[in-house]
Amino acid sequence: MTQEEEIEKQTTIQEEQPEQTLAEKIRAEKKVRQKKLVKRSIIACIVFIFGYGIWILFKPFKASAEYGMCRTYIELSIPYPHTLYVNKITEIGGGLKIWYTHTDAFGEFRMEPMQCTIGRNPETGAMELQKLTIFKSSLSKERIAFLNSSVPYFQANPLIVDWPSALPDSLRALHFNFDRFRRIRLRIRKSV
Repeated sequence: MTQEEEIEKQTTIQEEQPEQTLAEKIRAEKKVRQKKLVKRSIIACIVFIFGYGIWILFKPFKASAEYGMCRTYIELSIPYPHTLYVNKITEIGGGLKIWYTHTDAFGEFRMEPMQCTIGRNPETGAMELQKLTIFKSSLSKERIAFLNSSVPYFQANPLIVDWPSALPDSLRALHFNFDRFRRIRLRIRKSV
């Protein structure tokens, strides 16, 4: 087969195929664009759902406003509130029992319970502290009335209501490593 015959064969095959009109070309391009758009939107939806799932997993659980108020009362009653760590929350008889750990003035690491009952005032209808027991001592009515004067502040400003993480089951995991939060770490190297 010579080169001329091959060229003639190729031209006759191309001539046998019907030529596309302009409308068919535009329709085909539109179809390709639509397929790309659908593919991109599906990928965007999958990425959005995956990102939202990750955000939900890392978002802390939220407790009630009563827990936020009780936690604030604990922070007001201990000498070093930055050492406060809430361990467990349980609901008991219309109130909350909170187990927390903190470092006292002597550097001792202590775990103590606190029971807090918050209810509505029948005269004003606002939520207020009714009973507060820290460790084994109850607060007096005068001290409770003094703490209730801070309720409007709680309503105006956001409270810390992140649900505390559960305590681990093993005693080895209960060790709190506070050195990782300190800014200065002393590493003394022995010279040889």
